[in-house]
Amino acid sequence: MNSLIKIKLFLRLKIWRWLVGTDPRFDLNNRVFHSICLIVICALGYNIPFNYLIGLKHIAILSAVSFVLFIIIYYLSRVKQLNSLALILFCIGGNALFISNFFLNSGIDGPTDLFFILTMVVMIAVIPIRYYWLLITFHFTIILTLHSVQFMNPNLVPYSYASVDNRYIDMTSAYVIVIILILCNFYFIRHNYETERKSAEQKAAMMKLLNEEKNKLFSIISHDLRAPLTNVQNYLELMNEIDLSQAEQTDIKDKLLSSTRNTLDLLNNVLSWSKSQMEGLKFKTTTLSVHELLLPQLLLFTNIAQNKKIKIEISIDHDLKIVGNGDMLQLIMRNLINNAIKFTAPGGRIIVSARQEGNYGLMLVKDTGTGKPIKLSNNIFYLNSESTKGTANEKGVGLGLVLCKEFTEVQNGQIWFECDSVSGTTFFVELPQFHKHVVAMNQ
Repeated sequence: MNSLIKIKLFLRLKIWRWLVGTDPRFDLNNRVFHSICLIVICALGYNIPFNYLIGLKHIAILSAVSFVLFIIIYYLSRVKQLNSLALILFCIGGNALFISNFFLNSGIDGPTDLFFILTMVVMIAVIPIRYYWLLITFHFTIILTLHSVQFMNPNLVPYSYASVDNRYIDMTSAYVIVIILILCNFYFIRHNYETERKSAEQKAAMMKLLNEEKNKLFSIISHDLRAPLTNVQNYLELMNEIDLSQAEQTDIKDKLLSSTRNTLDLLNNVLSWSKSQMEGLKFKTTTLSVHELLLPQLLLFTNIAQNKKIKIEISIDHDLKIVGNGDMLQLIMRNLINNAIKFTAPGGRIIVSARQEGNYGLMLVKDTGTGKPIKLSNNIFYLNSESTKGTANEKGVGLGLVLCKEFTEVQNGQIWFECDSVSGTTFFVELPQFHKHVVAMNQ
């Protein structure tokens, strides 16, 4: 029962938002204006039979004409988006309606002055600020003129009530309607203001985050990419200017290869991240054999690990198949293994495994660390986290894990880590497993 009530409330709220117009085509003033138009239409719809029943047939006819007019005004603003025209008709139509009502419904002895106050409040809510004084002057001019006309020529404004009771009922009803409409008017102004304020705060927070990411990217380009290339240049100039022994040349070549490899990995990550930010992630998922996809990549890392005297153990289920994107999965595993090599002390060990876990394929990269316990936070998956140097002073920029998280989640997977109490860290990547019957059903 509660669920049914919630669904009904949700649908009503959704319909109301659609009627008011919440899409970017309509600003705050437009939404307030549409809200007021809808409330005025409802009030006039009530006023037609009410005035007819208490004997004010002329007022009932006038209310019916106004009812049609305000539907047209709402249509012009909400559907045709002719906001200026609708606003002009609203001001002219509202004042014309109540001027007529003044002469048809007992003048100063009727409820017209209350309706004029309502008109002014409503128009102040939707009219641009530069027209405020013009509007207020116009309002006072109309009121003073009508009162003066009735004072000098009472016969022009007949008393229209059949009994005192009818006047009490009409005045009370008018007061209640005016107060309700004014309260609704301020409610919608306040509500829309709060909505706009929260939206502005969210946009400001997003702009701050984007600005931090932009500064981080500029830092990468200006420093982290330039520094390795400078090292390569210095090594080459040294080899060109000085006669080096074979052992020294071999050592420099190893350093050149390491620096070039790190720079290439860094450049690939920068390009992948920049492309995902500018163009969005566009990719296709297919059925992947994890063993066939990852084993060639992992064998390349064994040579890199051997240079730090680190042993890599590989254990991948030959039958494991997942649904994902091959390029993304390779990039994820490359970054995780690179990090493991970077933060594992010489003589350490790295375990790379992949196996079935329920309906998912679970891949993990476990390292023995530096020999000391380490504590990591989830900030490592975000670009604003600080990068640290590896055990051999390897430099990173923190982009690798950002891409791992982004590429894993976009493939309907998840990534997390666990820190060993003694030393080392294990990263887990979970992606949906391939099932023949699911594919058959989809086909």
